Amino acid sequence: MAERETDRAPMSEEYRAELRRQRAKERKIRRGKKRWRAFLVIYTVLFLLAGAAGCFVLYRYCESYEASLPEHVMDEFMASTTPEQWYGYIRGGASLPVSEFEDGDALFDAYYDAAIRDSRFSYWKYMDEYTSQTPVYKVRGGGMDLCLVRLRPLGSNAAGFGRQLWQVGEVRSILSLDKLQSVTVEIDVPRGETVYLNGLAVGREHLTEEAAPVPDLTALESRFRTLPSYERYRVENMYGDITVTDESGRALSPIREESGVIRYVARQEELYSFTVRAPETVTVTVCGAELRKNEAEKAEKGVLAGLDKYTGDDAYDTLTWHYEGLYTRPEISAVGRDGRALTPLVNEKGELLFFNPQDDALAEQARPWAEDFFQKYINYSGKAYEAGRHQMLLNTILPDTELYRYVRDSRDAMIWASATEVHYDELTFADFSPVGDNCFTCTIRYKGDFAATAWHESYTYDMQNAYELSFVRVGEMWYAAAMSVVAG
Repeated sequence: MAERETDRAPMSEEYRAELRRQRAKERKIRRGKKRWRAFLVIYTVLFLLAGAAGCFVLYRYCESYEASLPEHVMDEFMASTTPEQWYGYIRGGASLPVSEFEDGDALFDAYYDAAIRDSRFSYWKYMDEYTSQTPVYKVRGGGMDLCLVRLRPLGSNAAGFGRQLWQVGEVRSILSLDKLQSVTVEIDVPRGETVYLNGLAVGREHLTEEAAPVPDLTALESRFRTLPSYERYRVENMYGDITVTDESGRALSPIREESGVIRYVARQEELYSFTVRAPETVTVTVCGAELRKNEAEKAEKGVLAGLDKYTGDDAYDTLTWHYEGLYTRPEISAVGRDGRALTPLVNEKGELLFFNPQDDALAEQARPWAEDFFQKYINYSGKAYEAGRHQMLLNTILPDTELYRYVRDSRDAMIWASATEVHYDELTFADFSPVGDNCFTCTIRYKGDFAATAWHESYTYDMQNAYELSFVRVGEMWYAAAMSVVAG
């Protein structure tokens, strides 16, 4: 059985001292740990307090930095600006170099509505002027630079930490319309006439050419000694709709558009036309231009048809020319083969008729034959029912000709139609011209019962009815071979 503690031997002093030292050391260690724990707690608390203070300051700085960013002002500006305000900003400095024929405001409005109003707007730093003290931004829309927004500080150090708050200082339009596509309008106008562009008369200050060529001239008129011309007006910088009207209010259509130039022609309303008939042996000129045989509308033998036996190689064609759409009033003249000037007849249709120049010697010999034939023709026409008149007329006509057959077969009709005397006022025989040795032509003229019209009124041409006749010689006798009404 173990001994009880009380039964143990007493501890020595050395042992007790050692024991006290150990216990003192333990107490010291325990006190050191307590102080370290207190230090750690205090340090941690202080660190957390310092961290919290730093975070607060950092937060405040970040808040100040964020508030001082000019982009926030721009975002708010972009979001709060109404379409009407944008229009006002952009319109302020934009202008179109328009003429008096357009309304610049209306043009800009139409352009703005079409290209800008519904587009998405965005902004960018305008690095050419941007500084930290003066932020400047460029606003774009519709693919174009629209305006510059310049910010200015709001107070001083308003955001703290030496940073600024910003507000919109200036909005300036930078929309450039210089590259907007425009056109130039050129209008050719007959001399002395007025033309209208978008309802306004085009004034002489826009006249650029006093003798612009007239388009689409006929081949004949392009040979005239003096070519017709127009006055040309030019109006630049046209952007919108274009309406060109002439003096009568008729709208004109452009005839050509190239290289940004739109050409209009206010065509002359009164155009001229003419028809001329003349033997191919006669030279006819119109305003100095000679009429060419290959340009004739018709070529026919006329009263010489079928008479080759009598005319030989001297027969000629009678040519007919017809022209329309001339800008120049025709001045028509003719000369015979001998150079003599000829005066035309004008028939009821307004056609000009030229004949070969008269051979006076022939006229003296041949006139009695022509007068005899025509007197018998008058007698027969007035009283065909009287015996002998029909045969007397046939005796003056060459058999086997169209004229002979016509008169021969007309007796029954003429008896019923003729009951009065036929009179020809101012009857004359003219234009006796030889066709070889055995044939001649002439005209029988009498007073016309019609008046000249249109441009013929300005000329003193003879207004007469006329027949053209040909006669051939058989032995010592001259017989009528053909007769044609050429005027009347």
